[in-house]
Amino acid sequence: MKRFVEVTTNPIHSEYQNESEPGTEFPFHPWLASKIREKLGREDLRLKLSEISCEEPACPVMETRIEVVDTTSGKTTSFLRFGRKKEQINKLDLQLSFQKMRIM
Repeated sequence: MKRFVEVTTNPIHSEYQNESEPGTEFPFHPWLASKIREKLGREDLRLKLSEISCEEPACPVMETRIEVVDTTSGKTTSFLRFGRKKEQINKLDLQLSFQKMRIM
């Protein structure tokens, strides 16, 4: 008799990827990139966005991830996660993501 529960998970993959160079916005969102740079106090940041879902073709987008990269050092300085599709991210989502990032 097994004493543990065996859990299987579907592998994840990136549905969509995009980068926002300093001074530019994402093509699908009018203010997201500039608000992130404004909250971090740096206009020279590069933002790498990925929408993540599972391997099944019918699987919905599970989250949107934004990696904040310092252009001078090339290192990742922050990582933001949103439980929505990229077009649906609102100001409250951004605020909550920053609060969660500071806690970790």
